[in-house]
Amino acid sequence: MSSFKSLGRTLTSGFSSLWSSLSSSSGRSFDDQLPTHEPPKNDVDTCSPPPEIPSPPPIELLYLLLCYSEGTYATRLLQLGLHSLQEMSDRTLFQLLQDNYKDIKGRWISHLSLRTLQSIKFVRFEMYKSELVDVREKNVIPPPGHTDYRYQPAPPEIIPPVGENHLMHLFQHPDHAEDDSVCLDRFPKKLKEKLHCGKGQPTNFGWGLQFVEGWNGKKIWLIAFVLFGIGSLLIGVLWSIFGHSIQNAFAISGYMIAFATVSMGAVQSLLVM
Repeated sequence: MSSFKSLGRTLTSGFSSLWSSLSSSSGRSFDDQLPTHEPPKNDVDTCSPPPEIPSPPPIELLYLLLCYSEGTYATRLLQLGLHSLQEMSDRTLFQLLQDNYKDIKGRWISHLSLRTLQSIKFVRFEMYKSELVDVREKNVIPPPGHTDYRYQPAPPEIIPPVGENHLMHLFQHPDHAEDDSVCLDRFPKKLKEKLHCGKGQPTNFGWGLQFVEGWNGKKIWLIAFVLFGIGSLLIGVLWSIFGHSIQNAFAISGYMIAFATVSMGAVQSLLVM
């Protein structure tokens, strides 16, 4: 009986050892057959660098040279950068011209002044280091093929490239200008840099536009009618109504007319200094 028990224990231990060996060998073979996920060396080495972001094209510098009056005789130069325009159109251009002219003259003084803009001319001028300008020729533009200026068509079909009346109308009403760049293309524009006097060069010549001013006849006659006409007549009537003589009333009115005339002249002389 004991022999059977020992035989059973021997067989059990033998089967256990056999099963353990089989399990370990099968586990190793299964692990050996599992796929690896390491990328091949060739794929890692051939990775391309990130694409380069293209740089924006450089901005072309364009300047419109504007001559404007300062005081009684002096003329100065304003170099207006056109490369900062959000839209290259005549409407944007004339709105910019109107805004800069108001800033030059002063918005309050422009309402009080008896002078106004009368015309815009194409000019050739001589600029000094102080940016004072001596206008030498009118209704002229740079010669075709000039390396420092650009305009289209070159040569122009007619001089001036844009009529003065049309320029003044668009200046006063920028919303009437076109969305195209008809006038902008015809204006001579300075390229690359502002006009300046080089070393050992006291002056330099340039081409551009000139704001030509004159007396504002409409405003003068309107002020004269209100102050001299209605004002003196009203004083004379009121003076006679309150029991005074008509002769004395209109003597005072005549004095008012003379005083108003002298006052307007004095104010205007101060505004144009």
